[in-house]
Amino acid sequence: MNRIQAELEVDETRLMRAWMNRDPDEVRSMMARDCLMMFGTQPPALLDRPSFLAGLDRGLVCKGFRFHEASARKYGANAWYSAQVDMELQVGANDWSGTFLLTDLWRRARIRRNWQLVERSVAPTDPNNKLCDAIRSLQLWR
Repeated sequence: MNRIQAELEVDETRLMRAWMNRDPDEVRSMMARDCLMMFGTQPPALLDRPSFLAGLDRGLVCKGFRFHEASARKYGANAWYSAQVDMELQVGANDWSGTFLLTDLWRRARIRRNWQLVERSVAPTDPNNKLCDAIRSLQLWR
């Protein structure tokens, strides 16, 4: 595991725990002011930072999570973090628990030099082994 992945895994876990604990101050400190979150619904739904923070008290509940198969890659002053994550997620009275593909864009803050979340995309995964096998057959490094 590279250094950037280790750093971001700490921040990803910290952010998810703050969400679980409904700690708006901790979540706010980790999100850039212009942060956007896209949820892979049909059609897609967006939340900006103020909406996500308000959602902590309005029914957007994460009850548990577990990261799998993560990767991170630095890109200039930014870094991409992608992982498969199992989440116990509730939106209002509806359960949306399952396995998701999480893709986050992080950037270094200018003053404190800590990582801040800029963009998050969360989409349910489709357990389609045929598609997965077909895509893997295209990998040149196999």
